[in-house]
Order: sequence, then C-alpha cells, then structure tokens
Amino acid sequence: MSVDHISTYALHQTTLRDASKVQQNLANLQSQLSSGSKSQDFAGLGGSAAEQFLQLEDKIAKSTNYVNENNIISTRLNSTDNVLSQVIESATNLKSLISQRRTAGSSSASFGDAIQAEWQNLVGQLNSNLQGRYLFGGTRTDTPPVDPNNFPTLKADGVPDDSYYQGSKQNVNARLNDSTQITYNVRADDAGIQQIFAGLAMAKKGDDGNSDADLQKAYDLVAQGLDSIIATRSIVNQHTVQIDNVNTQEQSFQLYFKGVKEGIGNADLVSVSTQVAIDQGILQASFQAFSKINALRLSDYLK
Repeated sequence: MSVDHISTYALHQTTLRDASKVQQNLANLQSQLSSGSKSQDFAGLGGSAAEQFLQLEDKIAKSTNYVNENNIISTRLNSTDNVLSQVIESATNLKSLISQRRTAGSSSASFGDAIQAEWQNLVGQLNSNLQGRYLFGGTRTDTPPVDPNNFPTLKADGVPDDSYYQGSKQNVNARLNDSTQITYNVRADDAGIQQIFAGLAMAKKGDDGNSDADLQKAYDLVAQGLDSIIATRSIVNQHTVQIDNVNTQEQSFQLYFKGVKEGIGNADLVSVSTQVAIDQGILQASFQAFSKINALRLSDYLK
C-alpha cells in the first residue's frame, strides 16, 4: 500500500502567509472602526479616490472663501444702504428748504445757514468709511471722496458736474461665485448726487441774487437727484439679496461636497464590523491549523 507524503513546510508557510494577510487586514479594519475613516492618509484611499477627495476639498475651500468674501461685501452694501437713506433724508430736507425760500420771496441769513448745514451733512454722509475704507470713492478707498472745504460751484449754471469729487472713476467689482460677478459700489460722483450738489450751488446762487428762476432750477435738480438716489438704493438692495441667494447656493454646494467627501473617506462601520468578525474567525481557524501542523511528528505521516 502506497503512502502519500505531505509537505509540512509548504503547508506551514502557506498557513503563516494567509494568517499574516488576515492580521494586516484586521488591523486596517480596526483602525477604520476607531477613526471612522477608510485610511489615515491619501495614499491609502487609492489613486482615483485620493484625487477625487483632494478635488472635493479644493471645491469646499473655494466655496467657503466665496461665502466669506461675500459676507464682507454684504456688510459694505448694508453700510452703503444706510448712508443712502441719510442722503435721501438730507435731499428731502433741502428740497423743502428751497421750496420755503421760494415762498418767502426774499433772501435771509437763515436760508444760507440751512443749505450750508445740509451740504455739510451730505459731505459727512458721502465721506463715510467702514474700517478705514471710504465707501463712495470707487477703487480709491483711502481718501475722502468729497471735498469738505469748498461749497459746490458749477462750471455752467444748472449743469451738474463732479468738481467736488476726489475719488476714482473706477468701480469696485466682485466675483460672488464661479458664474456671478457684480459691480457693487456707489460712487459719490453718481449722477443723482451730482444733481443734488448742483441743486446746492443753484440754491446759493438764487438766494444771493434773489432769483426765483435759479431757485426753481435748484429745486428741480434736487428733486431729480432725489429720484435717482432712490433708484440707486434699490439696486444696492437688489445686490444684497443677490449675495444672500448666492451664499445660500454655495452653502448647499458645500454640504453636498462634504457628503460626497465623507462617502469617499469615511468607513462603512456596519460593513467593517461584519468583516472584522469574519476575519477574526479566519484568523482563529488559521492559528488552530498552525497549531496542529506544529504538533505533527514524522510518525504521523508513516501511519
């Protein structure tokens, strides 16, 4: 009767190798259970998964940066809106003063003092700044945009100009996200503000010369400027709403990107726990087989 020979060394090595692989896998699974992540570094995620993970992190960071910058712009727009409401109030008062002066029919020191006071109010409003940056000077934010030392004068009677303006002629643009860009500033040489300042100049001229025609022109200019500023303020409010909508959209994108990123990087704890139990059983069986092989003697193969 023939006897089959078994290579104990080969079986020993195979069992040892398989047990080692299961131990390594089990250690990785236990790491996932403790950390909640599939891997402790990008390399462990695999090439395409690691690349996708990094792309998602970049998208989240870019979106977060957009939202933060938009919040700063929104703060400036809110300040601009507050100032424009004050300008509207000052222009309304000025229009009322001119109307009263025309009704009185004669020059008076009180009218001159009143329009001087309204001019100073307007200068203070238009030279408003937020954290040291002037709001109404266009891209030139380090200098008061309106000359505070010289009462407005006109190069041509009744024709608005911006001789009082010291800011830049360039607007401030902002990209709210990858697909949206706006021009969000209001400059102190805005057409409506020019009309109001021209109205101041004509009111002073009309008062000095006791000219109702000049006072009428002053009234009309201030009224036109007032309507224009109200329209400008409406645009500012539209931009504020637009920024809020973009931020809401970007924050939704962030939640989505974070969910996808977690799907790539986070471990499925239920599946991992199940696999741990399976591997522990395999490892236990491997140790038992290894123990039996070590206990074999030569006589066991000769029986």
